[in-house]
Amino acid sequence: MLKDKKFTLITGRTIKQGMASVSGKKNKNYKNETAYVQLSSSIMEEYDIHEGEKVILKSDSGSAEVECRSADLSEKIVFMAYGPTANKLIGTDTGGTGMPNSKSKIVIIEKKEGSNH
Repeated sequence: MLKDKKFTLITGRTIKQGMASVSGKKNKNYKNETAYVQLSSSIMEEYDIHEGEKVILKSDSGSAEVECRSADLSEKIVFMAYGPTANKLIGTDTGGTGMPNSKSKIVIIEKKEGSNH
């Protein structure tokens, strides 16, 4: 079952996100660029997740509903651009470093109920 499999969430900046941020973080392009998760094509195939389908990512800090996109990634890694959606999963605990863990947060993926591809 998909929700029993754990993945490592890596967050970072994307080129499109950087370009969209010039117009402001409240604009539609920025919001769109920070509201999806990238998964390996093998994960998507194994769990019957289709490009553009929405899933729910959950961590010990929170959850977020996101669109899926295929990417050239390891089967154990999922990627999201930094932003409000990723922040729901990363949380605020800094472990005394001053910066939340944005490079190795453990998440599970659940298919959204009633999700059609």
